[in-house]
Amino acid sequence: MTVVIKIGGQAVEGAVQRRSLAKQIAGLCRSGHRIVVVHGGGKLLTHTLTRLGIPTEFYRGLRVTCAETRDAALMVLAGVVNKRWVAELERAGQPAIGICGGDGGLVVARKLAVRELNGNGHARASAKLKGSAKSKGRRDLGFVGRPSRVNPRILDMAFREGVVPVVASVALSPRGEYLNVNADDFAAALASTLEADRLIYLTESGGVWDAERQLLPVVKLGEIQRLIRRGIVRDGMIPKLESCARTLRRKVGEIDIVSPEAAGVLQHVLEGNEIVGTRIVSR
Repeated sequence: MTVVIKIGGQAVEGAVQRRSLAKQIAGLCRSGHRIVVVHGGGKLLTHTLTRLGIPTEFYRGLRVTCAETRDAALMVLAGVVNKRWVAELERAGQPAIGICGGDGGLVVARKLAVRELNGNGHARASAKLKGSAKSKGRRDLGFVGRPSRVNPRILDMAFREGVVPVVASVALSPRGEYLNVNADDFAAALASTLEADRLIYLTESGGVWDAERQLLPVVKLGEIQRLIRRGIVRDGMIPKLESCARTLRRKVGEIDIVSPEAAGVLQHVLEGNEIVGTRIVSR
């Protein structure tokens, strides 16, 4: 299987979970799976910005990224967090290479501007066109991007050599500027280009929960908009599900949203075929 694993939340920075997940990833590679790891590192970035005296601001769930924030993101995501994961995988006996979207032309991203709330109370993010920062009702987020083109050549090279690519979610714009990219969108773009068999989101939520806090074990592609319209899912799960819908339409097999705290979660999802969180399927 070709599998893209997006690691978020405490699992990015917690040493115990990092070690457990690295061992699981090494085991999957020994079983013949081709693994790509994608990570963010928002909590450590926020802590670093505070230490540097740089204010943190979010708008509709996205980090407003001035030039100083962008440079700090490069330092934290493509530096500290990325190399910690490489070290942990190597410790588990699995060769790994730490890269970001700018390396080898992997991901080209375009700047985003976020529109004001629409009639449904949701914001929309779109690739920023020339002059759009001045458009009415749109907020310029600075150096924030969304993937527009993926060249998987460097990933294919890693696969041939039996190396796990660990990818930090920053990418280059067509003008050669580094942009901060939402790690969920970044992982989805890689999974779509690779036509991955499985995209796994490791997140503290552990799955999709309805308004009564009941875990939904399976969500079908055709149900996603109904869940959103009826308010059955809310807040940060809305953009995640919308991203999942786009991804499933691009030849990705299935998507699992699971907790990194579950024992042996990756083996259960891939080799035991167990649903341990929420599985999102095409039909």
